[in-house]
Amino acid sequence: MLKLFYYTFGGSIITFLFGGWSQPLNVLATLVTFDYVTGLAASYYEGRKNVEDASKGWNSNKGYWGILKKIFMFSVIALLYQIDKLLGLNGNLSLMTGAIFFYIGNELISLLENYGRLDLPMPPQMKNAITALKNQDSDEGKR
Repeated sequence: MLKLFYYTFGGSIITFLFGGWSQPLNVLATLVTFDYVTGLAASYYEGRKNVEDASKGWNSNKGYWGILKKIFMFSVIALLYQIDKLLGLNGNLSLMTGAIFFYIGNELISLLENYGRLDLPMPPQMKNAITALKNQDSDEGKR
């Protein structure tokens, strides 16, 4: 009986925050999980590969901030759902949907970066795209 209460309560919170659990949210949650796990694996691998470099390897502070970023990402999505309701957009091609697709793209790029950090084989086109995106980010930071 208590388990039923928890499921009902959890479902109510998800419905309130996101208007229900959609396929794009499912894809995003899966990518967030894979990104975090591959990020941990890449940090561990880099730490083992570069024992003399203290900046490489597992770092609880980086892990903490990584989780916090993911929480804020879902918070932004929940906030945009509330704005969509206020504007009467009803979740169809709305601010929330746009943010979810933006974050899906962001998580895919992060996953590819983690694969590169793990020295996994990757087509040259993907490596070039990641390098170009990293350079673009660093150029924007200088402005």
